[in-house]
Amino acid sequence: MNNKEAMRAYFEQLPVYTPVFRSTVDRVLQAVDESIVKKKGQVVEELTLHNKDFWYLKSGFLKEMYKSPMKKRDTLFNLIPPQSIFVNEDALFNTAYSLHYYLTYSEVEFIRFKYEDFEQIKKEYPLLQLLYLSGMAEIQKNRRSRLLMLRMRNTLDRVEWVKQERPELYKSMDRVTLAQYIGVSRAGLYRAFEKSNKHQF
Repeated sequence: MNNKEAMRAYFEQLPVYTPVFRSTVDRVLQAVDESIVKKKGQVVEELTLHNKDFWYLKSGFLKEMYKSPMKKRDTLFNLIPPQSIFVNEDALFNTAYSLHYYLTYSEVEFIRFKYEDFEQIKKEYPLLQLLYLSGMAEIQKNRRSRLLMLRMRNTLDRVEWVKQERPELYKSMDRVTLAQYIGVSRAGLYRAFEKSNKHQF
């Protein structure tokens, strides 16, 4: 699947999408950049503090890391699966300092939709704003559901939630990343598996 086909498929699965959006999507696809490919373990340098562009993760998994001023180690803020739109958190909320950065969890391929193009196309095709709001709503819905998972007291219940609700992530995570994603220490995850006699996940 080429870049335009992949992004069209993303837009068409949004809850708000109907055929009336087709010309708007066509115009967006004319403006998207070529793919950017990164190897596993690389920091995505394109996502700087003031970058307001939209990004479509075509393949691979991306870690969104948080630089906590209260902790010595950076923490996992989010794990972004393929076929997802994402934005730079710092630019989105106009933070003065860079608190987030993106680290490739596997080899990734992503596509840029420049903020300047978004603003221009929105003037020509006002329906783009509805696609934007729908896409942001999906991002927030996924985040809220994870926050509800983090309120679960039992570690294995959290693991089961990831297995059922985020199977594409679950199948790709090592134990360290799984522990970070569900908000427990690696030792705590190991103890939970040992107590339940579940040595594999």
